[in-house]
Amino acid sequence: MTPVTDDLDRLADFLGDARTRSAVVIVDAVVESNGYGERVRAALLRDVVVSTHVVEPGEPSAAAVDLAADAVRAAGRGAAVVAVGGGSVLDIAKLASSVATAGDPVGVYALGARRLPARHVLVAIPTTSGTGSEATRTCIFSDSANRKVWAWGDELLPDLVVLDPQATVTLPATITAATGLDAFVHAVEAASGQRRDAESVKAASQAIALVLTSLPAAVRDGTDLDARAAMQRAAHLAGNAIDRSGTGVAHAIGHALGTLAHVPHGAAVAVGLDAALAWNVDAAHDRYVTVADAAGVPVEGLAERYETLLADVAFDNVATAIGTIGSDAGRIATTMGAEENLPMLDNNASPPAPVDRHHLAERTLQRWTTWCEHGGRR
Repeated sequence: MTPVTDDLDRLADFLGDARTRSAVVIVDAVVESNGYGERVRAALLRDVVVSTHVVEPGEPSAAAVDLAADAVRAAGRGAAVVAVGGGSVLDIAKLASSVATAGDPVGVYALGARRLPARHVLVAIPTTSGTGSEATRTCIFSDSANRKVWAWGDELLPDLVVLDPQATVTLPATITAATGLDAFVHAVEAASGQRRDAESVKAASQAIALVLTSLPAAVRDGTDLDARAAMQRAAHLAGNAIDRSGTGVAHAIGHALGTLAHVPHGAAVAVGLDAALAWNVDAAHDRYVTVADAAGVPVEGLAERYETLLADVAFDNVATAIGTIGSDAGRIATTMGAEENLPMLDNNASPPAPVDRHHLAERTLQRWTTWCEHGGRR
């Protein structure tokens, strides 16, 4: 398992132990502007030649990965890659650290078409508490056809993870909510999916309990370091869980919304679970016993408990900030069943048939509209 520290000052010692004398910091533009990128560079500067590659806001794309890979190549063959940002930047940097050692663009590795090449030394410093990308061997990016696709490999696990709650305190409430809900969805789907096992269920259960208590607190007060630290722990645990056991239909819905309407990932999977959870519980009741126990409710009350969490973190503000989803149920259902999303459907607690996909797509649009217009009230 990847070593984890909460001490940013360990960076220089770690790179010294790895005999690395240069590093490229791949950092989110917002994180760079708020000064945290400079804090990371200050922790590195003791004996390390540092360059910086700034990633503009947005979901990860093949073009962004290839640009970052160019920056890694320019830093030299022995350079370490230090990823600083949310899940999008971590995914970009993880992929760049690998594909930079070969000459091909990242698109050739999509959907496991090729094994990823050996990578540079890699450190991940998440500045959101949601994707758990720092704990997974999977990266998501949009290809040249705008499909949300994935790459997978042991090469994508970092050598060191820094969970510094100070990195997250400037996140706006809506982004805190959306990213934290992503961690919750990860935990629920890993603990109930076809590939669940004892270790993933244990990690996911801990994450569920942490999110339910800490996410509303972090949304209310972004400077609450205890809540921020607990959410970083929750996201990391949930990342470990999905790395072992995968995700489910809420992620298939979320990827469809990202592909068709560019809905940010956290909000997309959050509404996907809102649409699908009651259906899942009806179809596969026993798979949600542990999830419900972690949430402190009976299985029959799980969907309602999740809706309460959405209200507690003001998901209506998240949805209204994004606005209307510019797609229809038919296209969403079709995209849910696309090649890149089939592993999620197959791993779901109850794999949905085509007619079920259409029903869940309709429910997704209904729930999104309800959150936008009525604060989630049914």
